[in-house]
Amino acid sequence: MTDGDRPTVMVTESIDPAGIEYLRKFARVVTPAAPGEGAIMRKARHVDAMLVRVAPITSRVIDAAPRLRHIQKHGVGVDAIDVDHATARGIPVSFTPEANATAVAEHAVTAALAAFKRLAVQDAIVSAGKWRPAMILPVHELDGRTAGVVGGGRIGRKVIHALVHGFGMRGLIFDPYLTPEDVTDEGIELTATLPELLRQADLVSLHVPLTPATRHLIDAEALAAMRPTAVLVNTCRGPVVDEAALAEALWDERIAGAAIDVFADEPPLSSPLLEAPNVLLTPHFAGLTVESNRRMALHAAAEIQRVLAGEPPRWCINPAALGASA
Repeated sequence: MTDGDRPTVMVTESIDPAGIEYLRKFARVVTPAAPGEGAIMRKARHVDAMLVRVAPITSRVIDAAPRLRHIQKHGVGVDAIDVDHATARGIPVSFTPEANATAVAEHAVTAALAAFKRLAVQDAIVSAGKWRPAMILPVHELDGRTAGVVGGGRIGRKVIHALVHGFGMRGLIFDPYLTPEDVTDEGIELTATLPELLRQADLVSLHVPLTPATRHLIDAEALAAMRPTAVLVNTCRGPVVDEAALAEALWDERIAGAAIDVFADEPPLSSPLLEAPNVLLTPHFAGLTVESNRRMALHAAAEIQRVLAGEPPRWCINPAALGASA
């Protein structure tokens, strides 16, 4: 098969080489000069599928690609993709939900423990040449306390399972899409509302997609409902948390701490969290391990191959597109 007979796949940003090797077995692979809207549009005319990490796949990008048959997310969050416009064009959008769940869950648990045990504060004390008397903030044990997960999908369930069965915590999940029958782990229960979870939890971990309903889900009112002993962990999407409200709560010691991997603007050059106390910040790295990067690339490439071969996608987030006309 010559390049002229093969479909063209645009890879907007770097991925694990194993994914590129897989794609080249059945497609011609192209990359834009930069992962921005204009650069992608200039190279989109003959593209049959796009594999994207965080680059913007806007309605303008989609309309600049008349041959486009599939948009594939490398990862989970699709807020940079105009899914509604893709659906109207009959273009399925897929993601890789099973590829990085373990990596994100491990990071969330690790960050939760580090924040709860105030490890960043203790590290700063020793690095400054000080010792135990400088550590005046209280440190508690997890055993017997309550962990709350907001969003009971693959990652959220891994996190709550680890905290309950690994550290002896009581577990709560808030997820309006789950029923009690979906939660069968001993020691884990559903709460009917978010405030109910926030009022009880000493550790709150967020695992929801970014939607209009979840934007600033954790705002000043939600933070006011939390316990002063509580730690907040966010590894899902930055705008789920009102950063200014969180910074204020940390300064006022209305919650004990936070661990934040995602931000409203990335990199977070002007985030109020940069100067806030008792917060552990990481660079949107929770899902990025050697193993997960390879899995995401391979899962994405395999999904593209399925769709371009005329098969239904395995991890489609807009099934309505499969019955829509372009």
